[in-house]
Amino acid sequence: MITLILGAGVSGFGATKLLRTKNKRVRISEGSILSTERIKKFTELGAEVLHGGHQLSHLEGVKEIIISPGISFTHPLLLEANARGIAINSELDLALAGYSGTIYAVTGTNGKSTTCKMIDHLLQKSGIKSAIAGNYGMPPSEMLADAGELPPHLVLELSSYQLEQSSHIRPNVSIFTSFSHDHLARHGSMLGYLRAKWRVFDNMQDASLLVIPADILLLAEESGLCLETDTKELITDRSFLASLAPTSIAEQHNRLNAGFALTAVAHTLGRDVRSLAEGLKDFIGLRHRCELIGTVRGNQCINDSKSTNVESTLVALSSQTRPVLLLMGGQGKGESYTPILKLKDKISSVITFGASGPAIANDLSRELLVHEFPTLTVALGQIAGIISNKPTPILFSPGCASFDEFNNYEHRGDVFREQMKGLLDG
Repeated sequence: MITLILGAGVSGFGATKLLRTKNKRVRISEGSILSTERIKKFTELGAEVLHGGHQLSHLEGVKEIIISPGISFTHPLLLEANARGIAINSELDLALAGYSGTIYAVTGTNGKSTTCKMIDHLLQKSGIKSAIAGNYGMPPSEMLADAGELPPHLVLELSSYQLEQSSHIRPNVSIFTSFSHDHLARHGSMLGYLRAKWRVFDNMQDASLLVIPADILLLAEESGLCLETDTKELITDRSFLASLAPTSIAEQHNRLNAGFALTAVAHTLGRDVRSLAEGLKDFIGLRHRCELIGTVRGNQCINDSKSTNVESTLVALSSQTRPVLLLMGGQGKGESYTPILKLKDKISSVITFGASGPAIANDLSRELLVHEFPTLTVALGQIAGIISNKPTPILFSPGCASFDEFNNYEHRGDVFREQMKGLLDG
């Protein structure tokens, strides 16, 4: 019998590697046309590759399907598989079946990658073998296939897509970092998105830790979502969490991320939070997340390409101490940009670009000076002239997805860094 892997991305490749170590027959079904090089990666593992469209014929002889996060349960192939009684599992459930180590499950619209990195950093500093997996880092299935085992402490960054699909993750710590407008095309509504995120609290171990800011907890309760805390510890106070961070971490949002990480590791290791905090003094932030790439005429230039929604741009703006030239644009998600005006005193002017540039300009130009450009590349070519008379800090925090012009936010951030090189102070 055959295991069908729906999707030939990174999680599909990891699942293939793991299943082939167990000598399972594997078939790949991919909706797009794959390159010869990509096909070879799967066929070298012994998998059958069918691409260029998901066909019902791909289900012939299949006893189980492993779905990639980008595939919705409403996909016609999955609806037919359900009708035929074919088992459907996620890559995470495949990899974590039988895992008995400590799991840190982290989700949220923003802040989850940095929180995961901080947890892993603290564990490594404490001499604990750990790894980051899931939406950030290597898929756990590939990790298991390569090493033969998973580390005793596993930090999972979990997207709403992954949580929607997975039923067998049993966290010792679950953290919900933030919640704002995102992924409505997949989930249909903010409530649907919240319900998917809320699954991070399902199947938790007894004596586990739940960390969720009080405002998100209140929103969930008002939406009819429940939280079982009888045998668990619950932390909800943002101010308390941020107060735990060492003084070396200045930005308020990163202080909150540090609080998430510190309480998580203190809980699992039985350590004092204050002593653990020393371990974050040498923490280096992630690329493309409020990343200082240099100065332009003595003013900071910050790459925050990871910002893909308005809330993340607001977070980046809130940490600025001087008015900035703000660059926003890309592929929007249907949200209003007027909340940016709440922090208009932190903005000297705005550059807009990309598919959502006109909508951003329309929302902001009533109270801010806006320079409109068709693409980021064109905008960056004109930035020297814009700041020539009035040098100012530059904040690249797009507040939109990158797919109108780039492969992903990393590609977008790399282009920004490269094009700004000529303007950076030596």
